[in-house]
Amino acid sequence: MPVRRSPGPRRRAAAGAAAALVAALSCAPLACAPAPALAPSRGPEPLRSLRIPDGDLDRAPRTVSAAEALRDLDDARYAFEHAYAGLDGRSPSPSPPAIARAERALRGRASWRPGDLARLLHDVFAAPDGHLAFGHGGPAPLRLTAAPPAGPAPVCDRSAAAEAAPLPAPPRRPDPPPRPGHGPPVELTRSPVGVPVLAVRTFDSAAAAALAALPALAAELRRAPGFVVDLRGNGGGDYRFAERFALALTDAPLCALDAREVISVAAAEGRANSVRRRLARGDVPDEARPRFLEHLAAMERLAGALRARPSAAPRADLTTRGALVRGRAAGPRGATSARGVFLVDSGCASACEMLLALVRQIPGVLVAGQNTRGGMSVGEVALFRLPRSGVTVSFGTRAFRDPLGDFVELRGFEPDVRLDGADPLGDAAALALRGWPEGAPRRGALASCARR
Repeated sequence: MPVRRSPGPRRRAAAGAAAALVAALSCAPLACAPAPALAPSRGPEPLRSLRIPDGDLDRAPRTVSAAEALRDLDDARYAFEHAYAGLDGRSPSPSPPAIARAERALRGRASWRPGDLARLLHDVFAAPDGHLAFGHGGPAPLRLTAAPPAGPAPVCDRSAAAEAAPLPAPPRRPDPPPRPGHGPPVELTRSPVGVPVLAVRTFDSAAAAALAALPALAAELRRAPGFVVDLRGNGGGDYRFAERFALALTDAPLCALDAREVISVAAAEGRANSVRRRLARGDVPDEARPRFLEHLAAMERLAGALRARPSAAPRADLTTRGALVRGRAAGPRGATSARGVFLVDSGCASACEMLLALVRQIPGVLVAGQNTRGGMSVGEVALFRLPRSGVTVSFGTRAFRDPLGDFVELRGFEPDVRLDGADPLGDAAALALRGWPEGAPRRGALASCARR
């Protein structure tokens, strides 16, 4: 099987736009799969613009009439059908009966407050997806994650008499605990017993300057008899930094994550919305702004190019399966001497979990700590704002699959060794010193990257 790089969730601007456009317009040569099966719809419809106006990126939401809420529901349906990657085997949008029930509920009330409308949308569109969320901004922001409710959603049975009563908040997974010892994005220290400890606190592109050092730091870790990579609280970011780090830890080929990317006007506009909001909020450091602006320009060019081809399908899904990525380390390390411990907790999510999907294939790597967050299956997040109410929807436009098949969305990766003590970092360093504990599962390189 030829060895080739699998594309990261964020490609370089010009190459990404060109490749995506070609994929959308010429599926067959690029293993472009049809979009996941959609529920029967009303037939072809004109392309809409889901670009958030600059002045609305952080505008407070407002109460809307039933008629306005119905139009926002339809915009949400359009966004899911045209941009949501969704989980494999699931339709990206609700069935027509589910939409019809929601429409009846909306007609049953004269007006809808933003929080109530966000909760209705949550109930209608929810899926077991750690990135899928609903809410709104303003002085009292709301964010509802999309784990399915434990029981039937009562919203579709509400009557006009109950219109003044707020809807109950849906159950949600607790937020991850605060990251112990906040510090720089990347920091190499030593434990009290002399074990190298590399803390990687984010893969966000805003920290690109620090993250660029990871391959060199990986080479330094490989020279030690044992080391710890502390990923606690790493909520993800740009997977390319995670992949480069993993490949610098080994000279062997690894199975890349299977990927399925949505190519559409809506997906490009939603991803551009995410970047534009970050820039508008001022949370991008000056040194990282060129990277964000380059990515934004690529997404806007892609949206424009796709919109200029009205005869093309409104959505195409570009897939990459069974690919190998070649390790870039200078030479091999013996499985008995490579004592690398990756310390994780429920704050490790998205690109952090994608890193684990790669390094778990390296012989001698041990994952210790707690379950990860469980937010990896659908990434490359797009943002949409429903124009009448100001309710926001965010979801992933690219689906991923763990090569080993051990990852479960919303559950995450289970550690090889669970650490429940008061000093997990010290316990991880002790594991790095003494090697593989008795009874812990052993993994090795896969013989084949064929889908399992």
